[in-house]
Amino acid sequence: MKSNLAEDQTPETDNVEDFRDPAAYRLAGAAFDLIEKHKTPPVPTAYSLWYAYASNTPEAVTKEVDAILETSGKIGREQIDDIYDAHLSRSKFEDVGERVSKAIEDSLSDVSGLISKTNSETEVFQQQLDGVGAKISQRPKRRDVIALFEQLMSTNAQMSDMAASLSEELQKSQEQVRQLNEEFQVIKKQSRTDALTDVANRRAFNERLSYIYANAQDTGEPFTLALLDLDKFKQINDLFGHPMGDEVLSHMARLMVKNIEDRDFVARIGGDEFAIIFPGQSVETAYTSMVAIKHQLENLKISEQLSRDSEHSVTFSCGMSEFKKSRTIEEIVDAADRELLNAKRVSRNHISIDRRRD
Repeated sequence: MKSNLAEDQTPETDNVEDFRDPAAYRLAGAAFDLIEKHKTPPVPTAYSLWYAYASNTPEAVTKEVDAILETSGKIGREQIDDIYDAHLSRSKFEDVGERVSKAIEDSLSDVSGLISKTNSETEVFQQQLDGVGAKISQRPKRRDVIALFEQLMSTNAQMSDMAASLSEELQKSQEQVRQLNEEFQVIKKQSRTDALTDVANRRAFNERLSYIYANAQDTGEPFTLALLDLDKFKQINDLFGHPMGDEVLSHMARLMVKNIEDRDFVARIGGDEFAIIFPGQSVETAYTSMVAIKHQLENLKISEQLSRDSEHSVTFSCGMSEFKKSRTIEEIVDAADRELLNAKRVSRNHISIDRRRD
């Protein structure tokens, strides 16, 4: 869905250069209109989302927002933050990556400077030793031998100090790089992990799905995508509170991880939305795993409070699609999403499989 905005109308000025971009002003106005229309808080993430929506850039933002509005009629703060993190934010990983690269570059520069200085001093020491050698070859007197010996000892001490200094600096640089690399790896993991459920986040899901799809195109190996979300999850939040909602999401994530193979991939891609990629599995095989998860969730005792209220038992609806060479990655996702909506229309607590042949 693209915004219908008026054409650019650049105001006329007399001998005054106007640095304003009319399109940017118009899109900013459209963003604030959308904030008001959908009753979203005027925070930077919401403004960035609606600005991207108004400009249809990137298109994935428009598509996801439209899907949310079509399903629930409104978009919440958590959903805004999820879309922002997935498509619009500059990740911590990128920031730390730049910092690590800069620190390593500075460290290498320092070591390079030290080595250059060491080379220069080594040349001086060599000249001193050559001078001592020349004098020794001339059969010096006894008193001169003592002076030459003292000079050799002094030069040797300077060379020893220089070597120790170089070794110390190299060790410091090595330790600094090691610490930076550890921090880099931690942030890298955090940038791809959902903080609440400890499974992969949307960014990691997009990366893994692209990798699995490319591999399937090259090898012909099948894979199945399952998209699922919890039924009536908003009612659980409203009736029992968000801490209970968070507990339900955490239980759901643990249940999925418990029932998949090491090669499979679980991600939380939205508020109560999850995805599972089953590499090397047909949709029929992956369906068996989803049924097992479904039955276990139905019988899972998350809390006494929820267990007493059978009307709000925790269930999920799921849509599944299988890789076909004729399909793009977007078409595979759309097929699973279409089946998810179908599962909700049928009865909820239902798994729907895409069986189209194309």
